[in-house]
This record gives sequence, structure tokens and C-alpha cells, in this order.
Amino acid sequence: MSDTLLQSTLRELRTLLSRPRLWLVFALVVALFVLTGPFGTYERLAFPTRLGYWLVLHAATWACALASISFFDAALSTRTASRMIRMLVGAAVAALPVGLAITVINFALLMRPLNLAMISGNILIALPISIAFSLLTWLSLSAVENSDAALEPGTGSAAAPTPPAPSAGNVAQALPASPAQSDRPALLDRLPVAKRGSLIRLEVQDHYVLVVTTSGTELLLMRLGDAIAETGSDAGRQIHRSHWVSDAGVSSVIREGGKNPRLTVKTADGQLLPVSRSHMQGVRTRWGDRMRS
Repeated sequence: MSDTLLQSTLRELRTLLSRPRLWLVFALVVALFVLTGPFGTYERLAFPTRLGYWLVLHAATWACALASISFFDAALSTRTASRMIRMLVGAAVAALPVGLAITVINFALLMRPLNLAMISGNILIALPISIAFSLLTWLSLSAVENSDAALEPGTGSAAAPTPPAPSAGNVAQALPASPAQSDRPALLDRLPVAKRGSLIRLEVQDHYVLVVTTSGTELLLMRLGDAIAETGSDAGRQIHRSHWVSDAGVSSVIREGGKNPRLTVKTADGQLLPVSRSHMQGVRTRWGDRMRS
């Protein structure tokens, strides 16, 4: 597995784990199993032991399922646009480690057999549960995206408050808090409502584009060229194969002398971004008034 795929998988996993709905569902499922005590655990285990057993079992199996779902969500992103299909593939494959985890935990805590027949049986049990779990996760993510869309200004619902930019305390003063809906870049419609501030910059990260605005950051699964096309006409320029900066997002252009002079763009969120040689003349022409040594 390449470093790029590993990084994309970890990013997907962080996205899933950051959803409060997921943790709420986890807590409710564990509580349900503890209170009802299925598979004979109610009669066999006292409440504290039953709580520990189901907590360990669900933590292990959910970890296996989430890791597999995140991996295939990232690995198949260039092959299918349907996130649900990618998650279902990950869930089906997750049945193997989930079944193994159930067998090992039952062997260690309940003294049940540890053999191939038991592992196979638990895999068959885990398959429909894992698929149902992936659908539940997909519905949870879709619900979050739909709720964000429902809060969009102009739809009749109150707009979410705009938090300050996370990486530079003075960005909110340097740039407008949020562009008007009529003339804002189409790219902002892809962001959660609370992050739809003025564009500062775009940055390539694996298969994703990091969108930085005055209201926060967000990763979008798309190509940089497509993201730039949605920033609006003449809103900024690309300075490197991995970086685009808006006109309002440029604090200064730093010129470094020497045998091989270089240019660096300092952005409104405090980042120093390199300018590739092919873009140097364009940067000088566009932002020459902000040049300093």
C-alpha cells in the first residue's frame, strides 16, 4: 500500500470518527446489547462483566469495519463516484476481520472454541451486520450533508454563524467575512455552510483539494484544475502545480535573491507557498505591487 493511499485512508477515517452521530449510534448500540444481553450473555454475565464484554466487542468490530470502509472509500474513489458502493465493498471485506475478532474475543472472555469452523460462522454472521453498519454510516454522512444544504442562505432557514479562521487570527479583518451569494464562487457550494467564507487558497493533498477560506478549511475529493474552474473568473491564479491563491488571499510576495532567485507567496492564513519557475512571471505581473525582498 502506497503512502498516498495510506494517507487518504487515514483522512477518510478521521472524517468518519469526527461525526458525533457515529459516536451516538455506537453508544446506543452498546447500551442496547448490554441491557438485552443477546447470545446468552444476560444469563451468563453479570452487568459489569456484560458491559465490558460488549464494549470491547463492539469497539474491536467497529474499528475493523471503519478501517475497511475508509480504505475502500479512498482506494475506489477514482473508479466509482458512488460513495455508497465504495462503502459497501469495504463493509463486505470487513466481515473477514470482524468475524476473526469476534471469535478471538469470545475465546478469551467466554472460553468458546477457537477454530476455523467458528471463525467461518462468525464471518457469515458479521457480513449482513457489517453491510447494515456501512449503510447506517452512509446515511449518517448523507444526513449531515443534507442538513448543511438546508441551512444555506436563501433557502428560508437561518444561516449558521461564521466562526473565525483557525490558522490566522487577523484573516477575518483582512478579508470579507463571506461573499454575497449572487457572486460567490461555485466552489463554495461544496463546503459546509459554516465554512463558506472568502476564498484564500487551494492546495493539493493526495486525491483531495484543501480549500482554505476565512471561515475554515475543508477537504474536497476533486482535481485542482476542476476546483480552480469553480473559483470564478479571474479570482486569483495558480502559483505551483499544488497551489492556487486568490487575489485577496495574498499578503505579500517575497523575493529571495542569489544565483537562483525564488519567489514565495505569503497568504492571509500565514502560509508560505513556493512559486514554481513556470508561474514566476505571472505572479510578478499580477501581484508585483506586493513584492518585497
